[in-house]
Parts: sequence; C-alpha cells; structure tokens
Amino acid sequence: MDKHYKWDVIVRITHWAVAGLFFANYFVTEEGSEIHEWVGYCIIGSIVIRLVWGMVTRSPARLSAFKPSVTQAVTHLSEVISTRVDASVGHNPAGAVMIWLMWCGLLATAVTGWMAHVELMGYKDGLKEIHEVFANLTFIAVAIHICAVIVMSRWTNRSYLSGMLK
Repeated sequence: MDKHYKWDVIVRITHWAVAGLFFANYFVTEEGSEIHEWVGYCIIGSIVIRLVWGMVTRSPARLSAFKPSVTQAVTHLSEVISTRVDASVGHNPAGAVMIWLMWCGLLATAVTGWMAHVELMGYKDGLKEIHEVFANLTFIAVAIHICAVIVMSRWTNRSYLSGMLK
C-alpha cells in the first residue's frame, strides 16, 4: 500500500511554478531577453512565497521540519538502501539537502543574473559567466532531484511524485 504525503496547495503551486519557469528560462527563453529576466523575477517571487509559507505553516512543509544535514541524508539513504523503506513524512533527509541546494542555486542564479543586468560593479561579463555557472549547477541539481525521485520511487515502491500532483 502506498502511503504518501499530499503536499498542500501552496507547496504544489510554487514547486511546479519554479520547475516550469526554470526549464523555460534554461531551454526556451533567449538569454538576457526581457522575458528571460521576468521569468527569473517570477522564480524569485515563487521561492519567496514558498519560504514565507515555510515559516508560517504548521505542516511538514515548515522550513524547520527539514533542516539540511548531509550526515542525516547519508544515514537515511543507507537505511533506505538496506530496508527498501522510507517512512518519512514530507521531505526525507536526503530530499531536504537537495531542496535547500536547489533553492540556493536558484537564488544565486537569479541574483547574479540581476547583478549582470544592472552591471553592478562594472563587471558585467564576469557576472554573466558566474550566472551561467550557477544556472548549470542548478540544472545538475534538478536532474539529480528528478532521478532520485524516480529511483527512490522504484526502490521503495512508494510514489514520491503523487504527493505533488494530487
């Protein structure tokens, strides 16, 4: 029997908004275009909404409910590998590390993109390069996240995705 946690509507909307907007900016919009910039602002807005929600909600979506810990993530993954069971409600410790990593990557990408746009400190070209590095690192984290959801769902016979869809 699949016992999965159903994320609340704020978490689901911000998750899919950020996911869709990030992929749009990474694959579709033209770098540096006005649309690219506005999509980036929408990503920041969605993350801010999620972070504020995480400070006020009393659910497993509360930020204090999934503090990132690499040690806990490794221990959790070892347990899941040996038992094929993940009894976590909400984010498991490995997921917590990944969520915070992706949020930091997205915010660093957005901030460096904005800094390059306003030519902060007269270092536009260097900031564009840094922006691109953060975007690529974030894409790698997203790819790992997607793969982890697929692998963990198969390994534990638990649908991690269904809690974000229904």
